[in-house]
This record gives sequence, C-alpha cells and structure tokens, in this order.
Amino acid sequence: MFRKKGLSKSAKRRRLLDANNFIEYLSDDIHLDISPNNNIDNIIPSLVSSELNNHKYEVNTVSFETTTTGSSAAYSFDQGFNNDVSVGLDLDYEIMSHSEVESTEESDDNSIHEMNNQRTPERITNELIEWATNHNIPNNAFDNLLKVLKSHKCFEDFPSTSRTFYKIHSGVSYDKPVQVKPIAPGIYYHFGVASSIKKYIDKHFSDETIKLVIGVDGLPLTKSSGSCFWPILGYIRQNIETVFLIGIYWGYNKPADGNLFIKDFVDEISSLIINGIYVDIIIDNILKTVHKKVAIDSFCCDAPAKAFLLKTKSHTGFFSCTKCTVQGKYVLRRVCFPELKCSKRTHVDFVNQVQRQYHSTDGNITEILNIPGIDVVQQFSLDYMHAVCLGTMKKMLMLWKGDNIGRGDANKQKLSPGLIKKMSERLLSLKNDIPLDFVRKPRSLDELPRWKATEFRLFLLYVGPVIIHSIVSKQIFQNFLCLNVAMTIFLSPNYNHLATYAKSLMFDFVKNFGLLYGDHFISHNIHGLIHLYDDYQNYGMLDNISCFKFENYMSHLKKMVRKSDKPLQQVVRRYEERCKYIPPTDSSTNLKETVQFKQLHNKGPLITHTSSPQYKIVVLDKIKINVDSNADSFVGVKLNGILSIVRVVNVCYSQELKKNVLLGKKIERMDNFFTKPIKSERLGIFKVNNFSKQLSVWNIDDVITKYMILKAHDLNCMIAYPIIHFNN
Repeated sequence: MFRKKGLSKSAKRRRLLDANNFIEYLSDDIHLDISPNNNIDNIIPSLVSSELNNHKYEVNTVSFETTTTGSSAAYSFDQGFNNDVSVGLDLDYEIMSHSEVESTEESDDNSIHEMNNQRTPERITNELIEWATNHNIPNNAFDNLLKVLKSHKCFEDFPSTSRTFYKIHSGVSYDKPVQVKPIAPGIYYHFGVASSIKKYIDKHFSDETIKLVIGVDGLPLTKSSGSCFWPILGYIRQNIETVFLIGIYWGYNKPADGNLFIKDFVDEISSLIINGIYVDIIIDNILKTVHKKVAIDSFCCDAPAKAFLLKTKSHTGFFSCTKCTVQGKYVLRRVCFPELKCSKRTHVDFVNQVQRQYHSTDGNITEILNIPGIDVVQQFSLDYMHAVCLGTMKKMLMLWKGDNIGRGDANKQKLSPGLIKKMSERLLSLKNDIPLDFVRKPRSLDELPRWKATEFRLFLLYVGPVIIHSIVSKQIFQNFLCLNVAMTIFLSPNYNHLATYAKSLMFDFVKNFGLLYGDHFISHNIHGLIHLYDDYQNYGMLDNISCFKFENYMSHLKKMVRKSDKPLQQVVRRYEERCKYIPPTDSSTNLKETVQFKQLHNKGPLITHTSSPQYKIVVLDKIKINVDSNADSFVGVKLNGILSIVRVVNVCYSQELKKNVLLGKKIERMDNFFTKPIKSERLGIFKVNNFSKQLSVWNIDDVITKYMILKAHDLNCMIAYPIIHFNN
C-alpha cells in the first residue's frame, strides 16, 4: 500500500476505507498500468498487477490522477479503466507492507466496520426517505431525484417513483385506500394513543405512570373555503419535545357533534387508564418490555374548543367561566365579567349540573366524563397563549391604538397617532437587540392585526415596559407591570415563593383594568386571569400547559397537504411515512455532552493564562452564546451568591483551570428598573450602565441564564431582562 509520510490515524483509516471500496470496483481482468516519473517505474506496475489480485495491497484512489499529455484530470469511476491509463503518484508516498496493512487494519478494525456500516444501501435509502419526509419533499420532486440517481450505476436498482420507493422501504401501502370514518359533516381518522406512546416514549423512561397532555383545536386550511382540520394532538409530559397525532377530522365545517368526534379517543384512553400499557424500556442496558400506567395530565384548549368538548357555554355566554360560577353582565353591547369573588366550580358540580345555565341546551352529556378519574374542572386548564397573549395583551394594544375595539367614548385610553408612531419606532429600534431564542423580531403596530402569539408574549414579558415607558400614563404603566410581573412569576421555575403575590397582582390587574378601561372590557379571557394561580399550583410553570407546542405542530400539519383533493388522506400518508423513520426517543443521548463548543477561530482576544482552542459559539443546554452576535452574548453568572451580567467576547481555554472558559466584560452598574409592584432586581431585571474595561475569566458552570439587553432611549440606559422561557 502507498502510505503518506506522517499520516495521522484518522487519515490512515480514511485511506484504508477508500482502498477497500476501490478494490470492490476492480475486476480480476483489469490491467492497471502505473507510470510515475521516478525510479519506482518497475516496482509500481508489478505491485499493482500482482498484489491487487491477491488483495495483499490496497490502493488509496483518492489521490490518483489520470495523466495525459500535458495535462492531468481527476479520475472518474464511471469512465472505467483502460490498459493505456497512466496514473501519476505523489512522490511523498512510501510503500507499506502487507504486515503493516494488517496491523493498521486490526488496530482500526472497529472504526472501519463502523464507517462501512454507514455506507450500506439500506442506510442510504433510509436517509433519503428521512430527508424527503423531514423537508416535506413533493413526490414529483422526489421522482426527479430518483431519475438522476438511477443514471448512476450505484443506484440503478432504485425504483423509478417515490411511491414505489416509500412502499418498498417504509412499508406504507398505497394500494389500499385510507379507511376513514364518517363524522358529519366530514370524515375522521384515528391514529391511536397506544401506538403513539410506544413510538415516542423515552427508552429510558423510569416513572411508573405515563402522563399525557392532550390538545384539540381547529385549523383552517384555506381562506377561500371552510375546509378545516380538527386534530387531537398529544405529548408525553415527561417528553415535552415531541407532539404526536392521535386523531384528525376534516370537513367544510367543524364536527357537528363533539361526542362523536372524541369517542374513539375516549374509548381507547379509558382502556389504557384501566389496563395500562406494555412498552419497551432500556433497564440496565437491556431492552425489556415493562408495564406502565397511563393517565391524562391535562387538556390544553382555547375557550371555544373547550366548550365544544365539554358541551358547555362558550366564551360569549353569561355563564361561560370554566373555573367559577360568575354570571356575566351585558354592558355597552358586550358580555363582561367584572365580579371577582365567586364560588369555584368542582367536578361533582359539573357532573350534577348544579349550574344548569353553564351547560349546553341540547341536554347531551360530554363523552369526556367516561374517562376514568377525570376532573373536568382541574384538568381542563386555562391556556395562557390564548387567554393572556392573544386575549389580554392584544386587547390592551388595540385599546391603546384604537383599532376595531372600543371606538368613541367607550375607549378611555386611546393614544394619539403621534404616540402610537413613537411606540412603533421604539419597537423597530429593538430588532437587533432580540436574541435568536425568539423566532420573530418586533414589528410596527401597523402590523398589529397580523402579530402572532409569540410576538404578544415578547411584548408582554420583555419589551413592553421599555416601549410604553413615558408614553402611557403612570396608572396604565403600573397596571401593565402588574400583569408583566405576575406572568413572569407564573412562567419561571425560580419564583415559586412569589406565587401567592402573583395571584394578588392578577386580582389587582383585573380590578384596575375595569377602572381604567371600563368594566365592559373585562371579557372572558381577562376574567380568567384570576384563575391562573390555581393552574400554577397544579402544574407548575404555565408553559407546562400551554398550547404553544400544539400550535407549532399545526404548521407542520398544514404543510403535509399538497393539494386540495383528499387532504385528510394526504396527512395520513405523510404521517405514516414520517413515523417509520423517526428515531426512538433516548434521553441518555442528551446527557453525553451537556456543553458544546462550535466554530473554532484564532482571532482572540486572549488574556494572561488563556489560550486556544477558541470558539465563537457555546451551547449550554438551552442557552446558546454567540460572541459574534451582540444580542446573543449576554449571560447571567452567579458566583458566591452574587449575580453578574457579562458580555462574552470569547470562549477559550484556561491554563489555570484546565478547561474551556468564557472571557468577558462585566456590567459595573445595575439598578432597579422599577420598584413597584415589586423591586425589579428580585426578578433579575435591571437598569444597567457602564461595562468594565477589564476582561475577566468566567466559569461556564456558573452561568445560570441568558440575558436580553434592550436600549431605553428615554432613560439613557439599557434594560437587562433574563430570558425566562425558550421558544420551541
């Protein structure tokens, strides 16, 4: 074999692998004539002719070049070998004996086998299908790709069409039609709960009970017709990253009967709750089939979907609150709920229909009650995405702007066009301050009707106080801060000791909201804020029971539909294709490397006792720090109980600590941004000024959070907000 002088072990492995693959292309009757320009003219031809046939020597073909008169070109396997081919060899190669080859092969045997396994035809087909399904590649585009691949001899046995390709390699049958169930006025398909649990359960799942979170909502498919999906979605509480389909309805209107729509799910989940389920779990490095209990943790729905499933009055009804028995009032053509103190509902009261006005007039009882152990009051939680972001926060912005709500004398807090323009300018000025943890950057209030829930959340939790400061009245600002602080507490894992205070803030917010804007604006959503504390007590952070995960999945669901004909059947096919190639969930793989370093560089800066390797990016669990992005370079570091906010300028190696560290500048001055309704420093929120001129080393293990630094032009400073959530 020809060995490069001074080759590393990894280079040797690559050359051995290339040599193995090269020999497979050579047939016994091929004569290879090698004519270098040096004194090994007689050695090389005999070596190639004798040793290749005996497989005693292996040739690394990557460095071979065909030599022609006056020029050379890289060799292509597709051209084949001719007897007159001359191969020029780099003289920086030496001949390696067969014993050396065997020695190297033996030492690197495991690595070579591992690499060879990755090149199997089965692996290639699996990766192709995984690529096509993950990127939602249309069948006609996949057909064209297969046509190109089939022109190469390595892939000449591939099918000509994607449908055949899927059928052979994923087991999805296209011959039989999808068996759908008629549910007026559309059709329904049930994927199943048990099959989804078995597919998505963590292979190292250790809890005794599998807790499910269920989401139901409508999804319009087009703006030009009533075509819509109503999916039943779910995820395992202990594995919140993966949402799966349980069932899906399609029609030109929502299902006429919620009981018929939910019945297949209720029947299956009831059986699982009673009998449990057998799943494959890794215990002591051995895959075992074990029995697990199943329970429903919560239902996450907006108000209309909740009323549809429970057969109760919707959010416009006088008795529509799902948590208490409050009776609404009709004021200025609006149903409102100004009363704050009412008796709470219980599951027993629901079953006995103690407040008859709360239940639908058709007299039917919801199928949900057939689920063993269900508590429809507690387990149908309030969703803060709809109630707070799309409900309360959107309403406040519309009231300030005066758009489509509270026109004329009914709106006491409408701002002038000049102030609205100033708010928009401030929003746009913060675009470059928003870290990559937020998918959407701030937009002008002119785009308010098109804002998404994540944009309202960004305004509520972070940029809102900076934007409206000195624009709205002090009373409006303090009222907004009550909502801001309460939601910060309810969405953070660190402020459980402040939960009771957050409850009182919510009551103050709703009460003063009526005084500032008018009781007629205390809608179903705003009234529901006083009940968020109960859900926080039952489920912890409100992100545990939000619809954000389900809403994110809805967009993927919509992309599965490629044409208007038979949308439900299309989703079933696409979902089956994807499920075949979804890797098993294994939490142990996430623990192998808790800190990742990316993008090596040598640009510095460095200080005494620091050196390369240097990196631009470091990822700590959900925190991603990027020294090249100002918005993504601020972190909170806690050392000896003292919090410091640091601007990271480099990630490098500490010769003293013998590990990678952060190199950064500390913010020297940190003051309260606000003192009412609570000192902002208690929530990690500061008005900041002045960076230290001195670079310091910071231990990565001391990083507790990532910070967002926002410019506050009217205060001539910056406002630092800890990021309490990370977008999914």
